[in-house]
Amino acid sequence: MPSLSARSSAPALSRLGLLLVASSVAGGCRACANDHPYVPPAPDAEAVSAADAEAPVVEPAPSAAAGLVEPALVAPPASTSWRTNGMTLEAGGREIVMALVGDFDGDGERDALAIVRPPAAERRPGSSTGELVFFRGGGDGAPAAAVASGPALGVQPSCAPTARLEKIGPRSAFAEIGSACPRGVGSRAIVVVRLGAPAPAVAFDAIVADPREAPKLTVDVDAADRDKDGIDDVVLRVAIEGGAEPDSAGPKLGARLAFFDRPAGPSRDPEEPEASLRAVAAQAAARAAKTKDAATVPPLVQQMRALYRAMCLEGGAPRITKIHGGSAASCGASKPLEDAGVAEVKAWVTRGDALRAFAAAEIAQLAPATKTAAKSAEIQKLLADVAPAVEARGVRVLAAPVDAAQGAGPEWGPLAFEYTGKLLVRHGRSVMRVDPDTGEGEPADMVAWRDEVLSPDGKSRWLEAYHACEGVALRATFAPTGDGEMVDVVLPVPPRLGKSCSGGRGEPASAVPIAWGARGLEAIVAGQPLLIKTDPPEASALSAFTDEIPPPGSPRSHGTKTLALARPNGVLVRGKPSADRWSMVRSPDLEPYADVRRCTIDDDGAHVACVRRRSAVVVTLP
Repeated sequence: MPSLSARSSAPALSRLGLLLVASSVAGGCRACANDHPYVPPAPDAEAVSAADAEAPVVEPAPSAAAGLVEPALVAPPASTSWRTNGMTLEAGGREIVMALVGDFDGDGERDALAIVRPPAAERRPGSSTGELVFFRGGGDGAPAAAVASGPALGVQPSCAPTARLEKIGPRSAFAEIGSACPRGVGSRAIVVVRLGAPAPAVAFDAIVADPREAPKLTVDVDAADRDKDGIDDVVLRVAIEGGAEPDSAGPKLGARLAFFDRPAGPSRDPEEPEASLRAVAAQAAARAAKTKDAATVPPLVQQMRALYRAMCLEGGAPRITKIHGGSAASCGASKPLEDAGVAEVKAWVTRGDALRAFAAAEIAQLAPATKTAAKSAEIQKLLADVAPAVEARGVRVLAAPVDAAQGAGPEWGPLAFEYTGKLLVRHGRSVMRVDPDTGEGEPADMVAWRDEVLSPDGKSRWLEAYHACEGVALRATFAPTGDGEMVDVVLPVPPRLGKSCSGGRGEPASAVPIAWGARGLEAIVAGQPLLIKTDPPEASALSAFTDEIPPPGSPRSHGTKTLALARPNGVLVRGKPSADRWSMVRSPDLEPYADVRRCTIDDDGAHVACVRRRSAVVVTLP
């Protein structure tokens, strides 16, 4: 794997003080033939985003103390000495970026808190992004005392230092020092300073990681005495916005992480972020069964998971880390995550999208979400509504030998139905033609098709889909068959929440090719239908498969209307009793379903063929 350089109820919202504002998300089915998912549209149909309606913005409201926020004064560019508010600040050759002026140590004299950093001529990858320093009052030219430091400047040329400083209450100030890297990996130190004698001191600090192509993450801080012990506590108001790609949209969501100030260091308030997330989940649940609102639910739930992942250790790839020198916040199992996951399943069922409903069901109750019996039963009922279970009329095990899978990567399967309805079974360089009703077969006078997934011009091969362990998005890798370079494509599919991985090679994701034509590669990655292009590298969600004729070994039929996919509890089929309907085909002769793989279907939707263990089986549909 290559190395990588991407309406709740009013009472509930009122109780949490959340603000809802409508916000546009990536939208629209561009040139879709109809509203039914995965029905082949007109030939000029394009890929579309997963949502086609507006989604809400949910941000935690600031506390009353936030009304005391005082932003810092910004120094003139390249200032190493600065006269402001009756004080002269000398930074010893360093550049003064901004400063707050006031009595910060209680001695009646004006002091200054400032962010300083190396001058532009001395900045290079790995150099300091800056320091928060304290200038004690009582005389001009007072030396600066370091309070906190930012992380090193990112190594990419696009990285630039960033700084933010503000007074957030009578007794607290907040600083953010780091680097922003549009095409690289950036990081920021966030620091809360407690003001008072004998000098300002750090009360809370953490590092915020900004992986490449990650959604924008902003942190604001409230300082209020939550436990009434006379000491300001810290509430982080964390907001996430946008998707895995630079120009992608996504609902802006916010939640709180709250910490009590204790002698041993910050102690997390267990009420958050669960209380914040509960309101988001309630909003998703309220919208999921409404036809006009259901499209907003999946992006809302996806963003909620991204927010949890950013804030909490259990998310698998936390972005707020090294809290007071330790690790990320441990938030524990979350009931709102489970509720939101069920709402996502319901939203896809409301839209008649069985494929995505089943994909959503697989992750709805994965840890760190809770798993309750009531929600499990609700999910099963929803799935039965969108794809009713049917019993196969018959299952026949074929005598013809069949190719085993070559690996975990994407490949064309060894089974394919002809236009005549006969089944082709590939084994090595030979192909057998089998009557699916009788099981009788004979050698087919034809060249065996390849299992590699190649572009129409044969110059590129799809190697894999994987999670690069950064918690942002899945990726697809393509290799040249001749001269050229590997191509990595960021996919609009987030990794599973809580699914962490380690090592330099990442973790593979399920990848099923459907067809590859002039418009790109149609595939299903982690249950999500996508259109992937390599020149330029880009990928988008599909609301409808195109009319591209699939090659042998595709799970889609030549006529492009029927589809068969092995699932953990049966074979998901589109095509019976009509091309717009889904069903879950089951039979005791197919169990355990985990052994069933690489299915395909005929044009009439009368037979499905799959590989079960080392044999080919034909399933006659009712």
